[in-house]
Amino acid sequence: MASDGSSLLRKSDRTRESILDAARIAFARKGFSGVTIRDITDLADVNRAGFYYYFSDKTELFIELGTETYRQVLEVAEAFGDLPIPPSRGELAEWVEGYFSYLDRNGAFVNRSTDDMPTDPVFRAAVARSRRRTATTLGERIVKMSPSAVDVDPAATGLVVMAMLEQSWQMVRHNDIASMSRSTVLAAATDLLWRALD
Repeated sequence: MASDGSSLLRKSDRTRESILDAARIAFARKGFSGVTIRDITDLADVNRAGFYYYFSDKTELFIELGTETYRQVLEVAEAFGDLPIPPSRGELAEWVEGYFSYLDRNGAFVNRSTDDMPTDPVFRAAVARSRRRTATTLGERIVKMSPSAVDVDPAATGLVVMAMLEQSWQMVRHNDIASMSRSTVLAAATDLLWRALD
């Protein structure tokens, strides 16, 4: 009997994850205002009742997805602090690849939702605080590793590095620069970070 319950729980978890994954795609394609519950249920291959079992509306789902995305990027930022001081190029390359992997999963959603999210001012303020916290977290770890960093604002440093990586990922993803491979861009980003820490 317990195994039946645990298999139902696993199926339940898979259904919820399916809805979140479908929402990530739908919001990335159409933005918050353009997405309907049907868009999400069609992509997730669940019925409306299945959707409403987990989420009361698309705003609640968007907030849940945003919270999950924030946790993931914060983990990536915090992982920079796990690197040895000074890190090797190889260790930095692994971290940069980890940031790109986070973007592979969430980048399109993050980019689209920046321009089109719920208009609630409290929600928007929370998003701004989350972004600043992530940038500060990363920046503090970078500044700590850089012996030449004097009077450098950690939040600004983290923001610049995040923007560089996110824009680079975006351009590679859309082939904005012909014949530039992902590995070439990863190597260049790694080299820039490595030199900044020297």
